[in-house]
Amino acid sequence: MPYQVRLAAIDDLAALPSIERAAAALFPADDLPPALRAQTLPAQDLCDAQRQGRLWVAQAGDGTVAGFALASRSGAQAFLDEMDVHPAHARRGIGRALVAAVVQWARAQGLVSLGLTTFSHLPWNAPFYARLGFVALAPAALCPHLSAALAGEAALGLRRRVAMRLPLDAVAD
Repeated sequence: MPYQVRLAAIDDLAALPSIERAAAALFPADDLPPALRAQTLPAQDLCDAQRQGRLWVAQAGDGTVAGFALASRSGAQAFLDEMDVHPAHARRGIGRALVAAVVQWARAQGLVSLGLTTFSHLPWNAPFYARLGFVALAPAALCPHLSAALAGEAALGLRRRVAMRLPLDAVAD
């Protein structure tokens, strides 16, 4: 792969909002309302994640940052809070490589699972994560973090969302 996944450097942060907006443009308006398309992660959140070693980038051979993944943890669980790949670099294994970096980090932390929320019906969302071993969770199986995430997304007007979890004894290839 002509891309290298590595921990983000402070100099990478400026490129992330444009990647996030470009990736958001792929979503149908019914799924991601126009008002949410322009929003990006707060710069301070990215800076904190970079400093704490929970932000990865995929860098192309020419030095361009092509995608990123942001993770967090709560108790014994890790969460993939955001992952975006610029559409110009799509379908080259970058998303899979970013998830693998987050899985490696979570395992090194001794965490038991990696959770996320995503759209249930878009091929590059829940079906993509299912191919990596993530399983959709029933409402009764949600941890407080994922339950709150889904509630927050619903309050923003997002529909057809699902929480998924990857047990960290599973392999994400």
